[in-house]
Amino acid sequence: MTNTRRLRQNDDGVPHDLIEDILVKLPVKSLVRFKYVSQHWFRLITDPRFIDLHLSNQWKKSLGFVTASSSRSIRCGAGSRCYIFLGFTVVNRDTYTIPHSDLWLGSVPKDNYYGMLNSCDGILCFYGRFNIWLHNPATYEYRFLPSGPWCSCHPHLGWGFGRDLVTKRYKIVRLYNPCPSGTGQDHQHHGHCVVFTLDPNPNACWKTVGEVPYKIDASSPSVYVNGAIYWFTDKFYHLNQTEVIIMFDLHNEMFQAIPHPSCCSNKQRRTMQLGTLRECLCLAQQNSYSQLNIWIMEKQQQNITWEKLYCIELSRNDRLLIGPRFAFAEHNGGTLLVCTGGVVYLFKPNNEISCLWRGDPYVVPTVFNESLVHLYGRTVTQFKRGVFAPTESLVPIYRLCKGFDSIQKFALY
Repeated sequence: MTNTRRLRQNDDGVPHDLIEDILVKLPVKSLVRFKYVSQHWFRLITDPRFIDLHLSNQWKKSLGFVTASSSRSIRCGAGSRCYIFLGFTVVNRDTYTIPHSDLWLGSVPKDNYYGMLNSCDGILCFYGRFNIWLHNPATYEYRFLPSGPWCSCHPHLGWGFGRDLVTKRYKIVRLYNPCPSGTGQDHQHHGHCVVFTLDPNPNACWKTVGEVPYKIDASSPSVYVNGAIYWFTDKFYHLNQTEVIIMFDLHNEMFQAIPHPSCCSNKQRRTMQLGTLRECLCLAQQNSYSQLNIWIMEKQQQNITWEKLYCIELSRNDRLLIGPRFAFAEHNGGTLLVCTGGVVYLFKPNNEISCLWRGDPYVVPTVFNESLVHLYGRTVTQFKRGVFAPTESLVPIYRLCKGFDSIQKFALY
């Protein structure tokens, strides 16, 4: 008798609360299969409350990083295509073991390179010149978003991705310059903001929020924290130099400048990076690659204060190098994990530094953990020898993937 049949026979005799307590501790890939055991299990595993509970439990067990890079261009028929590659690194909460897996997201046209935003609740968001692509690597679900008339001709000033904590909907935010590229007026106007709300409606479209009252630094990545998205302002084009960090509330869809650590007022934006620890906004700042300081923001009612949480001496290790783009998360016992490209460092409270894992030098890291979050999209179909691209043509690309049979692959475009 199969395990599925045994589960069906025992389903009626086992309390539902006990079933939920067991299922919520299982990995996503198991739950994706188990939701077809019965109608009750399907309703339970796809219930938004269960999904949130499972995600919270995942963060307690482990934390991880995902890194993205593009391979060299490969000639494909009449055009040239580029391959997007992801590396997943998971750090166990109880030990320092790091299982690592690699994933081909597949090919994209050479003229439509994708950038990756921060991960939010296990969802990866990629933006290109002509479209935006969401993907849940754990459930293999993906969704393309409709593009607006401003996608390819108007310079982008910033992207954001996060969750509205009131409506529980995920939103993608795009800041763009209303002046088309090549007009010479790119820095003379404030940007405009549009928002896409992820819901089951297949005809959902972008909503115009209005003008952005701040000059955003287009080169600095955004970060999502507790229902809001944060950016740095542009040091050269934003007139008010006291406004360094800008917040966009995903529920009321309004911008606001917030206080920042006073010691960072005169620092170059390229030496600073926003992040999140303990469900709070953080600011990481490097001093000439010799010291890494991380400040954490504490908010009590309307009062905002900053406290230095970590001060790490990087010069103690000549082989250690943290690049301009990195991701960080806390481990047990006051230790800090930093992922910079293909390297994961562990910083202990006694200033001891160790390298937990070293791989290929990927350039875009973000904190990540698997989830069951539904995208209301399609599921990637996988094959042993290759994959089909999730487009209307469903063109097979297995001939281009020859020699990578041991790697799990699927196509992006």
